[in-house]
Amino acid sequence: RNTFSAELVDDLIKSFDLFDRDDRVRVVVLTAEPTAPAFCAGADISGGWGGLFDPKDEKEGEHAHRDTGGKVAMAIFRCPKITISAVNGHAVGVGVTGLQLPFDIRFVWAGARLAFPFVRRGIAPEACSSFLLPKLLGHSRALSLFLTGQTVTPDSPLISGLYYAILPTREEVFPAALALAKDLAANTSQTAAAVTKALIWHGYDTMEEQHIVDSRAIRVLGLSADAAEGALAFKERRAPKFADTLAKLTPWMPWWKEVSVAHRKSKL
Repeated sequence: RNTFSAELVDDLIKSFDLFDRDDRVRVVVLTAEPTAPAFCAGADISGGWGGLFDPKDEKEGEHAHRDTGGKVAMAIFRCPKITISAVNGHAVGVGVTGLQLPFDIRFVWAGARLAFPFVRRGIAPEACSSFLLPKLLGHSRALSLFLTGQTVTPDSPLISGLYYAILPTREEVFPAALALAKDLAANTSQTAAAVTKALIWHGYDTMEEQHIVDSRAIRVLGLSADAAEGALAFKERRAPKFADTLAKLTPWMPWWKEVSVAHRKSKL
């Protein structure tokens, strides 16, 4: 059932690090085999919760633990490329929090059963979902989903706003996501997409502060080769050929303060 294993964690973190640094990658799509029993059945807790904790970190104390779902969610969230989750099966726990919420765009099968069952398992929401879900759906819906722990379908008013498209069959989900990915890869600017994502997630709390940062975004991107190409392609009524890479954005990005989540060990 595609449980969230240590191997999967390592593979996803390494993969998204590569996607981040490889300029050939423009859009990333994550999906599961459509014949699998589930998109992701969450963490394997058949042996209890202890398997989630690294014995080396446990020696340091409870403050040293770093949630593996959160590590994956941050790797996906920090990827400046456009990311799409194609949810072609049931998803529970980290199958929603870690493998859907940090993505930019989500497709889902209409028959999928989705749940945030944490309070019904005696544990707190993980994978940075207590940050992401209220941002994406609002505090009221997030609290309803978290505190009831109930199973919902994608058309539920509590969660339907999360999805770009809800498809009738499992088999339709990935092709629809891939079609959008190909369109975005061919017709969007890598730098403009990265800046747009950053403006949404790393903006400010006041309109005045946001005005300053998005003004600079217009100034930086407006003089770029991609902006010139976008305007020319529009004038000539043809598809654009964007060539700028993320390296073009340094040293401006990041304009926000980046927080290190690494624990500095104090014991031998």
